[in-house]
Amino acid sequence: MTVRDFEPSSAAASPEQMVPSQSYEDLSPAQKDAQSMNRIGQLACAFWGPGMIVFFGIGAIWLSGYWPPEKLPGASAVEVLEWYQAHNTRLKVGLVFMTIAYSVMCWYGVVMAVQTRRKEGAFPVWTYVQLVCMACGTAQIVIMGAVWYAAAFRAGGCSDKNPCDLAPGSMEYIAYAANVQMMHDLGWMILLGTWMPFTFWNWALAAAILLDKSSTPVFPRWSGYLSILAGCSYICGQGDLFFFEGAFGWNGIFALYWNFGIFGFWVLTFAWLSYKNVQRGYVHTQDVVAK
Repeated sequence: MTVRDFEPSSAAASPEQMVPSQSYEDLSPAQKDAQSMNRIGQLACAFWGPGMIVFFGIGAIWLSGYWPPEKLPGASAVEVLEWYQAHNTRLKVGLVFMTIAYSVMCWYGVVMAVQTRRKEGAFPVWTYVQLVCMACGTAQIVIMGAVWYAAAFRAGGCSDKNPCDLAPGSMEYIAYAANVQMMHDLGWMILLGTWMPFTFWNWALAAAILLDKSSTPVFPRWSGYLSILAGCSYICGQGDLFFFEGAFGWNGIFALYWNFGIFGFWVLTFAWLSYKNVQRGYVHTQDVVAK
């Protein structure tokens, strides 16, 4: 077995197939059948880019009130506990939608890795970096959802609907509230402070784009620079470890709003570019059709 055994077959794309002006709609029925499953799979994954944003909006903004944060970093433990108690069921449902949004991120990320993999040959290093970082980022962000699940569950266990034997204002009650606050804080630390997998994911995608010197690049070069910018912006989230308020607190313009804004723009941009790649046709071959 040699390296050639791992290289994509050149027989998959004939000269007629690589005509730049030909798109998926121009293919013969046989050619469409040859790539139908691959095409549907990539379109489904690209769809979850905007789908992820919709689920996040429903869960984080409309239902739970996590975004923008209704309880600021400087809130007391009792204030945080009372916030979780005030709309406990609605908050829990919102957390489910948020966790779904974070989970489908891996679907979205796969389509970009698959498309850039076509240009890397036998040893697709940047593809593997994308996949590993995306998997790590998805796992840690889902853990964040579980931490907030626990905070909501524990807060609901000592409320008007589920009375407990702790008197408000007692030391035991304050300690109970402190546990909920700690889980609330931990969720924000994971969401914004553990930026590394997401930054490295973006940079690996940028490397795959910018190192592609072929005449038919998978993604335009400007999108590689966008990925570098997006990856750098996530580092601002580390401020939530050091600041209780201001631009770098977890409710700050740089740590929260800039991060989410640039990530959302990055997601929508690459969802569209991935969709356009599929529409060009020949998504099962080593190269893409320029159009």
